[in-house]
Amino acid sequence: MTASASNHDGPVEQRIEDWVGGHRDDVAEHLLDLVEIETPSENPETFDAFFDRLGDDFREAGLETERSPGGETGGRLEAWTPDREPADEIQLVLGHADTVWPLGTIDEDPPERRTDVLEGPGALDMKGGLTQAVFALRALDSLSLEPSLPVHVLVSSDEEIGSPESKARIRELAEQANRVFVLEPASGPEGKIKIARKAVGRFTVTIEGKAAHAGIEPEEGASATEELGNVIQRLHELTDIDSGVTVNVGQVEAGLRPNVVAPGAKAVVDVRAPTEEAATAVEEQIRSLEASTPGTTLTIDGGFGRPPMELTPGNRLLWERVQAIGRRFGFDLEGTRSGGASDGNDASQYAPTIDGFGAVGDGAHQTFEYVDLDALADRVALLTSCLLDEPLPDDPAEYIDGNEGTAKGASENDDGGNR
Repeated sequence: MTASASNHDGPVEQRIEDWVGGHRDDVAEHLLDLVEIETPSENPETFDAFFDRLGDDFREAGLETERSPGGETGGRLEAWTPDREPADEIQLVLGHADTVWPLGTIDEDPPERRTDVLEGPGALDMKGGLTQAVFALRALDSLSLEPSLPVHVLVSSDEEIGSPESKARIRELAEQANRVFVLEPASGPEGKIKIARKAVGRFTVTIEGKAAHAGIEPEEGASATEELGNVIQRLHELTDIDSGVTVNVGQVEAGLRPNVVAPGAKAVVDVRAPTEEAATAVEEQIRSLEASTPGTTLTIDGGFGRPPMELTPGNRLLWERVQAIGRRFGFDLEGTRSGGASDGNDASQYAPTIDGFGAVGDGAHQTFEYVDLDALADRVALLTSCLLDEPLPDDPAEYIDGNEGTAKGASENDDGGNR
């Protein structure tokens, strides 16, 4: 912890905890306000009101802000510690404002606050995390606590669709970062933090055959549907649960009519891999597929759009730091590996990154989506203290508890993810 964080009366964790406890109702009301502003990824116009509100929040906490319009998305909002030099090392806080829910969802399923939870579309994924960021920054400002590094917050509007417009900026900022906190929801109601994520790929296999009458001259045709069946089987055989590689043919199209030998077929394939090496290997296997049905041909397009967030020395040291800070608040934090992807996958290629650092609850992308309000207050305190913690060293490997395996407290389980 930095000297600036300790030059005040009383233990800093207790001061943070007291401040957050006194603002618990404000945290819940803020989250409700954000949920009531609908922001589907596909409706860029909805983000104006949302980013106006969030920009006011960040400015009130003492940060400078800038809104960048999008091309086909709602753009992004950035906020940062004022009076820093452009080349200064930063600590990056990542979030997204977009949700998977279409306009009108809150009319059909209005958000509801109860004593201990807040239900509503987008509450967990991830307006709870954005509320967490706002109140962590307010706590720092109100308590006159100086972060150890300048804080830079980026909130995108396109994460749920793969971050096509925000990805380049995220990578640029991550290159400048000492560490990255991704405020995606924690894993499950237990609140596990995501310390590793799989690479995510999407491939399209297109099969060309030859049409013929199925009853009169089937021998004149070449069935793309028959070849599709062969391809599906070979693709699913690439799944290796023990190694963490999964291949799923999730969508298929084939044929014209029941009485026509199918001249064309297509399969869309989701692929997940825990490491860059595994991703390269499974991609090579997919691209090496050849047609086995006479008269048919295969074309394979696509690739990996998100690299893996691996448990590098930097990520492991950051996780150990977070666990240690959690213990000072009495939190027994657990980590897990996620099969889903986020902007943390990209950021982790450039800086130590920890993900699933946002709200705790359940039901992301589901109708019962909710946030645990007590846990959200705890996560506000945790983020506040993490922003005060001293910067990570240049060579994290020298500071890890042991040089092999996972950091302490990390679960080997895969939570399945939601993307």
